[in-house]
Amino acid sequence: MSTPSPQTFHLRSMLPSIALNAVVPLVVYTLVRPYFANDVTALIIAAVIPLLVTLVGFVVRRKVDFVGVISVVGFVVAVALQLITGGGDGLIVKVQGVLVTGPIGVVFLLSALIGRPLVGVIFQYAARRNPALRVPSRRQSMVITLLLGGMFTLHTVVAVALALALPTPVFLAVSNPIGLGIIGVGLLAIFLVRRRWQAEREAAERAAAQQVV
Repeated sequence: MSTPSPQTFHLRSMLPSIALNAVVPLVVYTLVRPYFANDVTALIIAAVIPLLVTLVGFVVRRKVDFVGVISVVGFVVAVALQLITGGGDGLIVKVQGVLVTGPIGVVFLLSALIGRPLVGVIFQYAARRNPALRVPSRRQSMVITLLLGGMFTLHTVVAVALALALPTPVFLAVSNPIGLGIIGVGLLAIFLVRRRWQAEREAAERAAAQQVV
């Protein structure tokens, strides 16, 4: 019987947070929408519930999860922009989840375009603190940077397109499954290329060992 990898446990630990941020807003929005004249207030209330749960979880466990951080930052940015623009359709609040990841994706793509893949920069900086850390090659950094940038950017484009094309209840129902599908495909692609690189490295190490013998 195979033993689940640390990555598997990490993904499992994120599932409650993903479900919270995907399901709760739709349920709350459906319940409170009839009491307001437009979508904005109902969307903000729907987003506040998982936000509060995330903050309470942080206070109790003293542990921050990535999905929760993105949700909190996205919510704050979305509400601020919504209040500044004064739009009544709630578009900005609807796409709050990509207000952070979208710019991140663009930055990743731009870093690859100028020949300074951000993944390599991050690993080089981390290696200064931990010399034992394996820094990916330039080619590997470029590939992972492009995959991450493409994943986040595509997720943003699709989310905005859905928000513009679909009624709010339908958008809340389908946007998260579609977004998670895009992210899942991106992470799977990264996993597969890393596994291929690992196999190539192990084959090279075996060949070098045989030459020594």
